[in-house]
Amino acid sequence: MQEGVAAHGGGDYAGAARAFEAALGQAREFGERDRRLADTANNLAAVYRAQGRYAAAEPLYRQSLEIYERALGPRHANLGAAYNNLAVALELQGRYAEAEPLYRRGLSISVRALGGSHPNVAAALVNLARLHTTQGRFAAAEPLARRGLAIAERTLGASHPSTAAAHAYLARLRLAQGHLAEAEPLAQRSLAIYENELDAGHPHTALALHTFAEIRRAQARFAEAEALYRRGLEIRERAFGREHPETVATRVALFALYRSQGRRVDAEALFR
Repeated sequence: MQEGVAAHGGGDYAGAARAFEAALGQAREFGERDRRLADTANNLAAVYRAQGRYAAAEPLYRQSLEIYERALGPRHANLGAAYNNLAVALELQGRYAEAEPLYRRGLSISVRALGGSHPNVAAALVNLARLHTTQGRFAAAEPLARRGLAIAERTLGASHPSTAAAHAYLARLRLAQGHLAEAEPLAQRSLAIYENELDAGHPHTALALHTFAEIRRAQARFAEAEALYRRGLEIRERAFGREHPETVATRVALFALYRSQGRRVDAEALFR
């Protein structure tokens, strides 16, 4: 488990998966209701999610949730996080109607168990805001995103990676609303935190690069957008491989940029 946690934190998802898979085999010997089995299943699911293996993550998250509910009761903080994690896996599969009530259930449990100013609450708020943004429900998303960012800054600090994620998602929301002047500094701040606190080549950095590239594209600053997309694409290909959904998303965005500029040869190569 410790080996897997270290590998996951460093962006080595293949190494983390191997360690957690080995741990899961051992944890099953403790019995189907053991907390250690739930913890291991949850950690392995998180790695599968990072690898884009959303369908493989889902049953592990469900198993973890069931064990926590039986072992800890319906109001424990771990249960709130478990609902949130399962909701993310469903959202990433496009199952938004299933994800939303799970997000709300997890948020309610986390607030009751931890109070309204805990980092877990911030994460749940930002995740629900991201779902609403994807659905085009901007008015519902904005207060959640702003509240989540404020909690993250207050409890984790202005330079924490989770705070960077909150900046990135609020930047995406403001971009979707057409507020480029506000989106730009949010994206810049997110990128700076990831580069300083993690690594310029960490997979999380690619999230900020992609968001920043989208803003530059909307500003018609195409050369800068291309450079940002390419940096993000290199990181994602190295960390995830060529067929990961996030790698493909960056390639599609770069294709769209080339097509909008009339660069047919470059666009065709990416399209193929």
